[in-house]
Amino acid sequence: MVWQVLLWLGASLLVGIFLVVILPIRVLCTWQSDPAKRAVVLLRPFGGVFPAVRVYDSARKRADKPERRASKPKNKRRGPRLRGIAVTDVTELLDRLLHAFQIEELRGNAEFGTGDPAETGQLFGQLTPLVYSTGSRFQLRPNFAETCLRGNALLQFRFTLWGLVWPLVWFGWRVMGPVR
Repeated sequence: MVWQVLLWLGASLLVGIFLVVILPIRVLCTWQSDPAKRAVVLLRPFGGVFPAVRVYDSARKRADKPERRASKPKNKRRGPRLRGIAVTDVTELLDRLLHAFQIEELRGNAEFGTGDPAETGQLFGQLTPLVYSTGSRFQLRPNFAETCLRGNALLQFRFTLWGLVWPLVWFGWRVMGPVR
């Protein structure tokens, strides 16, 4: 009887781990500046079926960190040496990781200014292709008179842990695998 219960608990645990790895995790990020500055990040595991888990909330008070005692210097052991990592390998890893994320919604309304009209115009010109070519509902207004950043934004995207595993395995093989 006890063995059957343990077997079912183990099978349930394996199925739960499998579902966490395979099903998408939805992430909701919000930011607002009025009436008070606030940023919130919520995770919804299992494809968004479960209730949201608050990962970060800027309005939440942080607990005071305990003081650290001065520790004795430890002998630093070096781990296995890695071959030189090429810039192309790192950029390819970032590209593969970015393909694992799918943006579902991006919307916002923002006003910004740098204090210098020329810099504000230059920054607005550089941001214009990013904002208007994505098909998102994002309104961006430059303020040439003052230094400011006001507005609100919402970003919702999803990813699977399985989709992140293969790029990391590929990168590990490139870095620590056999010499070419």
